Amino acid sequence: MGQLDDILSQQEIDELINQVAGQVQEDEVSDEVAVYDFKRPHRFSKERVRALHRIHEQFAREFSGMISAKLRSRVELTVQSIEQLTFGEFIRSVPNPSVIILSDMQPLEGSLIMQLSPDISFLLYDRLCGGPGMALERPRELTDIELAVLTNQLFEPMVDNFANAWSDFMELTVTLQSIESNPQFLQVMQERETVILISLALGVGKAQDFVNICISYSALEPVLKKLTSLSLFGSLRRRPGTADSRNLQAKVKETPITVNVELGTTVVTVADLLNLQVGDVISLDRKQHENLEVHVGDLGKFLASPGKLGDKLGIVITAVRSQERSEFDG
Repeated sequence: MGQLDDILSQQEIDELINQVAGQVQEDEVSDEVAVYDFKRPHRFSKERVRALHRIHEQFAREFSGMISAKLRSRVELTVQSIEQLTFGEFIRSVPNPSVIILSDMQPLEGSLIMQLSPDISFLLYDRLCGGPGMALERPRELTDIELAVLTNQLFEPMVDNFANAWSDFMELTVTLQSIESNPQFLQVMQERETVILISLALGVGKAQDFVNICISYSALEPVLKKLTSLSLFGSLRRRPGTADSRNLQAKVKETPITVNVELGTTVVTVADLLNLQVGDVISLDRKQHENLEVHVGDLGKFLASPGKLGDKLGIVITAVRSQERSEFDG
């Protein structure tokens, strides 16, 4: 302090210290401190998280459409959140028992984990079997029969939908390996391994639950650069491809339609209608040699002549009606 006394007075030293202290306090108030947890490193950038969000939005649309058709009821599935955490934290958050679906993702290393609660799984099983969609009275593991039905009708198509959602980005072969109920038995990766957890809100009627998808960072690491590429966002607009067209054609061909043949029309009085007896003949406004109208739904599509094949009555298609004439007649 001897040299400082020769240069600055004690009052000047005090003022300097007060100014520095005040500046530090102002900096602490104005600057926002970013908290960083070294136990949970953020390895997925915002761009990559947005790309994963779009991919799994596509998965949600495909899976909800598929399951709605099977249950003949409206099913909603939406991406609720995407989080980064460790595998150990994920395991501790999964209740026991659960329905945990383990699958391979070739050519990527590592496993794909999908988790549902037993309640929503049993509700889906009940609907598939023709029931009203009842939940479990108390939490329990699903039986082998229940799991077999769900695996065949929902879980295997679900992993196929997952692969389809990634198809515009990369070709994945997703194969269902096993179904577990106790999360503590999952030994597919290290406890401190960073994972991405995609939570999807599942609504079936009034029932609400979640489908959780867990993928490790090491499995996605080889393709992380592609997730931020501009070509990804352009391709995820889901332009229909050859496979989509084939699937749509197959579904259309399986759709039942009603075909009606109009033999003719006539007008009778109520008195004549009440006096009709077996063997009476009703004259129609169509002659015997004239073609019959064939309607597909409400649209007049074909012309035909009556015929017989064995013991069955039928028609022989003689002409396809033009679109203009069909619309005019309709």
